[in-house]
Amino acid sequence: MSTKKNNIAAGIDIGSNSIRLIIAEVENNKIKNIIYQEKATTRLAANINKAGILQEEPFNKSINVLAGFRKALNKYNVEKIKTVATSAVREAANGKEFINAAKNSGIEISIISGKEEGMLEYLGVCSGFDAGRQPLILDVGGGSSEIIYMQDNNELHTESHKIGVVKMADMFDFQKSSTEILEKCSAYIKEFFKDVTIPNNIQNFIATAGTATTLAAIDMEMTEYDYNKVNGYKITKEKVIEILNKVYSTPYNKRLEIKGMDKGREDLIIPGILIILEILKKTNLNIITVSDFGLREGAVVRAANS
Repeated sequence: MSTKKNNIAAGIDIGSNSIRLIIAEVENNKIKNIIYQEKATTRLAANINKAGILQEEPFNKSINVLAGFRKALNKYNVEKIKTVATSAVREAANGKEFINAAKNSGIEISIISGKEEGMLEYLGVCSGFDAGRQPLILDVGGGSSEIIYMQDNNELHTESHKIGVVKMADMFDFQKSSTEILEKCSAYIKEFFKDVTIPNNIQNFIATAGTATTLAAIDMEMTEYDYNKVNGYKITKEKVIEILNKVYSTPYNKRLEIKGMDKGREDLIIPGILIILEILKKTNLNIITVSDFGLREGAVVRAANS
């Protein structure tokens, strides 16, 4: 379904690691102009594996972020809004409490399934650039990772796996520069994805979300993040391995000195890279295309179409 020209809408992605807002003009399922965007790192899924609930500090921090987003929505007079919550809120025993608290702050949240998450991610990636023929899209999130590709019957295949960078950081201490921890995590990820099969006709491997965009920023040695340069950026498998080695061998308190490193991702990028590399192994490709667009952008396109 196409949208009218100058159709202004907003999308909010409440993830396990960060919460992101975009206000944009959408035309024919493409983002034509970004009016406003904002991101806050809250680690909403911190310790959810152990406790089963959203912890008080990230819970409150996230609600405060959403209250701030509501002010931005009011400022730009946005009426078409889609706010989605993923694995953290989906899995938490107090997820409904979070939704009610957000509603009191003026934000209506939809908890989406892993399948719907994948569909919106596909829509979001394709709203930014041509994904090419037979693409595979991998979104490595904080609490879950989605694998998305078009099947031979032209139906979109989406699968969501309960593994993500925040969950992995709760299991392994990536603040330590330890080869042993790296090897144990690699073995865990390999075992986790052992039964995942990927079609042999995949021609383009696209990675989205924070790990992928940070990889691109590091490779370009960005001192100031520019999504226009990141969106569609290509990076080789060898370069990704080189960045992995550089990050984990750098003391934690020095990792922010690596040009392009995203604050708050100094430990999370390590398991994120390992997940990307494991899925990449299942294809015959050695180049990763990075998408800055993903779930948030899919949400804004869906909102514009509402």
